[in-house]
Amino acid sequence: MAILSLLGIIETSYLTYDKLSSSSSSLINSFCSADGEGCNSILNGPYSTITLLDGAVDIPLSVLGLGAYGTVFGMTILSFLFPTTKVQTKDGSTTLLGITTLMATFSVYLVSLIILSLHSSCVFCFVSAGLSISLAALAWLEFGSEEVTISTTDEDDELVVLSKENIVNYRKKGVVTGIASFGVATVLALGLFLSVDDGASSTASYSASSASSANSINSGTLVASTEPIIDMSQNIPPPITTKSSQEALSLANDLSTLNSRMFGAFWCSHCYDQKQSLGLQAMQSIPYVECDKDGYNNQRALCRERDVPGYPTWEIGGELFPGERSLDELREIVDEVLSRRGRL
Repeated sequence: MAILSLLGIIETSYLTYDKLSSSSSSLINSFCSADGEGCNSILNGPYSTITLLDGAVDIPLSVLGLGAYGTVFGMTILSFLFPTTKVQTKDGSTTLLGITTLMATFSVYLVSLIILSLHSSCVFCFVSAGLSISLAALAWLEFGSEEVTISTTDEDDELVVLSKENIVNYRKKGVVTGIASFGVATVLALGLFLSVDDGASSTASYSASSASSANSINSGTLVASTEPIIDMSQNIPPPITTKSSQEALSLANDLSTLNSRMFGAFWCSHCYDQKQSLGLQAMQSIPYVECDKDGYNNQRALCRERDVPGYPTWEIGGELFPGERSLDELREIVDEVLSRRGRL
């Protein structure tokens, strides 16, 4: 457990540094696809921080992970160095069981969100989840092992072997602690998911486009510019460079009929890929809503009001459809919504 928790400390320390220094490091780029954007859209996205005091304080999840790994590492090392301390007693064992269970449960929720809701990937997130789950598995295996020596200390700090009755009570306490940790992790995950818009922040930035691109953003759409790119010192998405197909234009027309719009963030690679798949001409008729609080001309309040779960998210006919979608998937959604309205 000491080795696994140490690896977790190293990883979360690095991610914390990367987050607080507002940089997109070469290490992240080397491990992640699309020049790091697959990871950056998660590590710098709306689920990467917990916001307190109405946006006044943003706490990166990597900091919380660092604290959790540090606690596990400290307790594990102390149990080796000082075997008669309370770290090795029944109270210390159940505490370790509770911490690792909480870590594993929370990690499972986050990974499920990344895969099932955001339709994305993040190597660092998956590695951290693997470490947390492994720590919890080791803690539970040790807890349930018949060979484990369960001991406590008396008033003179001398080891005393527990009776069979006390061992049964100890195991009951461990199970209760595990269940409680599962519940706490669930509440924390729900709290993060429900407050996602408050925690939206990023450290990535793109080059600003020309003044004509900025004017298009103000009008609610993102268009490409053939003029030289200039630095406007604004966090705006990159310009769309693809030409729309007839299929995309037809789809955009139906999306416009349904008062559709696309929610995203300037740093989100999947948002940009979504726009590129539709093309310039199609996106000119589809309003784009910037949700990041640091983004140019952002409408963060609207994103919060609509409970946008992640980026990109489509609003079609008043319904939200999170994740990047192919043209065929968007067509199926549009046809279904139109069918329900009796228009097909």
